[in-house]
Amino acid sequence: MTTNIEQTIESLAGDVVEKRQSLDDGLFALQTWFDQHVKLLGDEERVAFSERLNAEKDSAKREGQPHGDDLSLVSSVLRLHAMRLLYRYDETARPKTDVPADSPYQRGHYRFQNALREAELATNEARVDTAIANAHMILEDVSANRRWLQDAIMHLETASQKDLIRLAEAIPLPEKIQLNILQRASFALLGIKQEEIGRRNLQSLRQVAHLQTKQLAEMAQLLAASFKSIEDSAGWEQAMQILTKFDRDIPEDNNEVLRN
Repeated sequence: MTTNIEQTIESLAGDVVEKRQSLDDGLFALQTWFDQHVKLLGDEERVAFSERLNAEKDSAKREGQPHGDDLSLVSSVLRLHAMRLLYRYDETARPKTDVPADSPYQRGHYRFQNALREAELATNEARVDTAIANAHMILEDVSANRRWLQDAIMHLETASQKDLIRLAEAIPLPEKIQLNILQRASFALLGIKQEEIGRRNLQSLRQVAHLQTKQLAEMAQLLAASFKSIEDSAGWEQAMQILTKFDRDIPEDNNEVLRN
């Protein structure tokens, strides 16, 4: 098999469309290829691959073919999975940091940032799993559709164990920075107050927590609708239970559409 990621994806997509292997087989083969070649992917190939994926989202047609044909569908799903694998690989390479012991603000900020990162990763994983599930449905593999939807809901279940909004609200004001005479004079001249800077910083973190929680809630809504469309009552109930943990940012009338 080729060592070029685009050629690999196109080859695997062709095999799936020609029914020489299933979509799940293609996804597994892509992961095997990735494990063997990820360290060989240079920055240029990564950038080109990312640009190709982004172009697919914006273009009405690809290579003269409309969205929705099986080959472009399977290729897109394989690219999404490959990008997910890149994210996972890069995440394992991120340096680990210890919990800061210097101040209550730093400890609270550290806990919030870690939980936020986990929520972002969970949202991304759920989105990719849902895209794969939808592709299976289009390819008329209902059992695989249900299986990938269940994988997606498990990522949200994990994310729901931490309340981002409460973690953000628990962060105390940062301690005042010791200023020298010149800095104090500059702050006074410009009307800058350290307390106000700290309050604005905390407000910004709380806004981020609300936005990320809303994204998680919207993902749970989407999965609830997906389970409902295939008449999977257990999956629907699980998604709705998760939604209730996230829905403080979602208007109640939006949720009624799914509950009825």
